[in-house]
Amino acid sequence: MITITLKLSESLLSIFRDAGQPKKETVRFKVNTGTTVLEILEDQGINPLLVPMAAVETATGSKRIDRRTALKQDAVIILHGPLAGG
Repeated sequence: MITITLKLSESLLSIFRDAGQPKKETVRFKVNTGTTVLEILEDQGINPLLVPMAAVETATGSKRIDRRTALKQDAVIILHGPLAGG
């Protein structure tokens, strides 16, 4: 088992608040080694279409990861919701 800390971006938190399903900004839980980011999204009730980008925190910052990445060690995963601008 590994420990995952999941952080949701403000854009993602806003979507859940607007939908009447608020979520915590940060949650920590254990998963089996080899669990993918997509599996975590499913377990947390987060539609993958709402998360166009995921990143893992490293000692030097954060690094974008594919949502099919199998996690092999404790990690802080940051989920970024859709962005808009102009």
